[in-house]
Amino acid sequence: MPFLQPVPEAKIRVPARVPQAVRRAAVRAALDRVVDVGLVRAPAGFGKTLAVADWVRTSPGPGTAWVRLDAEDEDPGRLWSAVLAALARCPTVPPSSRLRETHGWPAAGGPEFLAALTAALDALPRPPRLVLDDVGELAGTASLQGLRTFLRDRRPDLAVVLCGRNEPPLGLARLRVARRLREIGPDLLRFTPGEAEELLRGVAPKLGPAEVTVLQARTAGWPVALRLAATACGDPSDPGAVHAFSGEHPLVADYLEGEVLADLDRTELDLLRRVGVVNPVPTGLAAVLSGRADAGGVLDAVGRRTGLVRAQGRDRELHRMEPLLRDHLLGELYRYAAGAPARLEAATARWYAAAGRPDAAAEHAARSGDALVATEILRDAGPSLLLSGRHRPLRRALETAGEVALAREPGLLALAALARTAAGGPPATRAPRWPEDPSVELAALRAAAEELGAIPVTPDRHDPDVLPTEPGVRALGLLARALTAVRVNDPGAARPLLAEALELADRHGFVHLAVQALALRAVAATAGGDAAEARHAGESALARAERSGLRHSAWAAGAAAVLAHAALLRAEPAEALRLAEAGLDHTGRTPVELWFGLAVLRAAADVDGAGGARSDRARGLDRLQHARAELGDEPLDPHVAAVAALLEHRAALDLGHPTAARSVHGWLVQRVGETAESALLRAWTEFAAGRDDRARAAAHRALVECGTPLLDVTEVEVRLIEATLAAEAGERAPAREALERALALAEPLQALRPFARAHPTVRRLLVQLHGGPGAAGSFAGAALAVSATTEAPAAALSERERAVLALLPSLLSLEEIGADLSVSVNTVKTHVRSIYGKLGVSSRRTAVLAGYERGLIAPAPALTPRG
Repeated sequence: MPFLQPVPEAKIRVPARVPQAVRRAAVRAALDRVVDVGLVRAPAGFGKTLAVADWVRTSPGPGTAWVRLDAEDEDPGRLWSAVLAALARCPTVPPSSRLRETHGWPAAGGPEFLAALTAALDALPRPPRLVLDDVGELAGTASLQGLRTFLRDRRPDLAVVLCGRNEPPLGLARLRVARRLREIGPDLLRFTPGEAEELLRGVAPKLGPAEVTVLQARTAGWPVALRLAATACGDPSDPGAVHAFSGEHPLVADYLEGEVLADLDRTELDLLRRVGVVNPVPTGLAAVLSGRADAGGVLDAVGRRTGLVRAQGRDRELHRMEPLLRDHLLGELYRYAAGAPARLEAATARWYAAAGRPDAAAEHAARSGDALVATEILRDAGPSLLLSGRHRPLRRALETAGEVALAREPGLLALAALARTAAGGPPATRAPRWPEDPSVELAALRAAAEELGAIPVTPDRHDPDVLPTEPGVRALGLLARALTAVRVNDPGAARPLLAEALELADRHGFVHLAVQALALRAVAATAGGDAAEARHAGESALARAERSGLRHSAWAAGAAAVLAHAALLRAEPAEALRLAEAGLDHTGRTPVELWFGLAVLRAAADVDGAGGARSDRARGLDRLQHARAELGDEPLDPHVAAVAALLEHRAALDLGHPTAARSVHGWLVQRVGETAESALLRAWTEFAAGRDDRARAAAHRALVECGTPLLDVTEVEVRLIEATLAAEAGERAPAREALERALALAEPLQALRPFARAHPTVRRLLVQLHGGPGAAGSFAGAALAVSATTEAPAAALSERERAVLALLPSLLSLEEIGADLSVSVNTVKTHVRSIYGKLGVSSRRTAVLAGYERGLIAPAPALTPRG
């Protein structure tokens, strides 16, 4: 009989394109690079054949001979008949080629036959490509030996692509070492998100972006799973199909049972079910959950056979299971092994706790539903979770522990309150029942919870002299002590505590603690008058918060408040506005004091011209007043009250609202008593009213009688009003001395704002000091620049001031203007001085010019010619 056996057409035909098939760009590109031997290897369901067929149909080339192998090809005659038939179909094989002959070939697979086949191929001007699909079906020794010889002896430009589930025994290792083998495996065959979307939308065009995202996540790019998902979710009349698609969907379950799990033995299936509670699962944990020391090896073997378990990590210490397979196996575990999932979750929680992974431990403790396990994990891991910003697993574990456990353990109750307030929730309304002789760990937890406002403060607290050594609880203790030091105005004591807290944060990954420590360091530096350190710490806090996902936390808002106040002092209202609004963007429950401070700073930035328009400045005063009204009777730190009062009082005076200014003064005295700040407000009020002697007395009281000011900037402002009063009285030496003192005090604070809003006489003094020796001279240039470029907001003039201004263009003296308006000359002088201040001028002539420019003085009517 002739050598060539009959070959079914289907065996040598390139598979037809599947409807809605997706062109696999990355796979095509990899196959295009095959110039010798290509191996497309992956388990069932990865679309090997379709991907290679798509490449054959779409890529330019010399033609392709396609052979689909099966078990019958163990007969060399059948195998090589199919190869020759496929080669003869290629259009690049000329009719005269021996490859088209059906007779006269030596015995199939023997050396003579392979030599004749090789010679026939060598005679071609350009050989075709050869694809052997399902090459893993070959098991016969003769067929494998012949194919191995053919691969070795063929002409080098004849590309061969082998496609199958496993690597065939064809001596490919030699090609791999020689870098002649190009491999395409499951990872490349998985659909990219873009390809997955194209496939899903091709079959189910009504799927929305969110639904496509869900299916992409559940299938992880597994080709057959995507096709099953497209089929299952293609019916537009079933809107819940997407969320119902899982490993237990009938289509998926049938495929897994028939094509994947049928090849696994019972011990492998049991191991997969047990380790499925964690994904990916560390090899050590897999051994614990399965009770098998060789769990890692079993998972590797299953992965090689199915492609649905993948080793990950540098040392392949993790194994990730396909989401749909995991769904299917977990469903079986819950149905057929009652109680097993909870026990496995508890074992997982304890393993992660021992491995130093408190977040994973807490998460699995919550999943176990076991209150005892959750309590056990929280005792050790709770503080670390809190300080690391892992508040979700912490809260879930606390919920699992339950109210009964929390009531028995005051430390856990304090921890729960800290977690709730850290997430923006309300503080506890009742204090835990503390033991009379608590451990140092419990005492540190209590101090932190009370100082951070998570639980009510109780009078019987006794902080230990020595803090505990456990990093999480120690860090909380350090934070509590630093907060106490800042509250009692001892920033020097806070610095070393915060430095150690930050060191612990960096060493143990306590990202939330890092933001807290840096924000508190910024507050302490502000209290200590170190503007540069405050700015550095505040900016570092915001940067850490941004990197760690804590941008909207209350501590980040606190850092923003410190920076906004510093920007306001530097006469940078636009930057202050940006920071204050970023702080107010905090999504949780902002403490009232923090909200009030941010609202005040935002309003003051408007007053200072952040928006540029006068209407914005008026709105700023409105906002200042509204913030104080909203605050009501809520308790307020005296320093925050002083900042708010100084800003609102000055804005009210500048905008011509003396009654509003007096209201602010009364509010401050009621809040904090008589202080240097309240005396400063009195001095401003008296000066604006033209009562210089009273203003001078109030300034003296602020410096001498009221003790240490609450705010460092207060003395700067007092010295400036002293300088103004002295200059107005012609006392040049005292005026210069007061201004030099103001400059020296303002420089470390970077406080330029007081100079930007100072009386015009201050500018004239600054001109004299600019370039002089010492701190005053070096800072005077910056103060002079800001006083020249930062226009104090021009206030609306009162009706009497407008009347005085209208008469200034005339040749009338001040006495004559007073007579004309029926007021004393001193009253006229007071009005003139107020006009000068509001218009930012220093002489009658420039006041007249400014009045005309701003439309405050009506131009003289034009003369009407006589007719």
